[in-house]
Amino acid sequence: MEANRGMTNKSRIFSVGQVELRNFCPADLEDFYEWASNEEVTKFMTWEDFKSKQNLREFLLKVVIPHPWFKAICFRGKPIGHVMLKQGTGIHNCRAEMGYAIARKYWGMGFTTEAVTTALKIGFKELKGVKRIEALVLPENVASARVLEKAGFVKETFLRNYVNLKGAVRHCLLFSYVV
Repeated sequence: MEANRGMTNKSRIFSVGQVELRNFCPADLEDFYEWASNEEVTKFMTWEDFKSKQNLREFLLKVVIPHPWFKAICFRGKPIGHVMLKQGTGIHNCRAEMGYAIARKYWGMGFTTEAVTTALKIGFKELKGVKRIEALVLPENVASARVLEKAGFVKETFLRNYVNLKGAVRHCLLFSYVV
């Protein structure tokens, strides 16, 4: 599953099926903009769609690239989405939260499920002490819930008035994958 391809540990590429996961680099700006600027893609995300490439460049350089586990989902070498894991701290360091998005034209092709499955396998290996990976999904985001279920996540509960997302308090579904 893992292809190191002679790269440094920090820049490893992980392959499974048709997708690869790798670290982002500044040259990925145009591809990232394809999904990060699309309201349909960002509708259920915690951040708004990006209206300018300059704002996205700043996000890419200050947030994405320094993040310890924010990977580009690539198809035929081209970034088409992202998957990220954020490990908890303190007493919550045994779990991580997952988030992901993929460009609209790649929806329904199985790429997101492949990327989530790969992120699970690699995340449990790389994130020391993590025994649980969680994902929060808005109830109306049926496609995302289905991706998680196909990747082996279990829907645990319905959380009422759980997040303030884009100015509205919203319910969430909590999914988990436990080792």
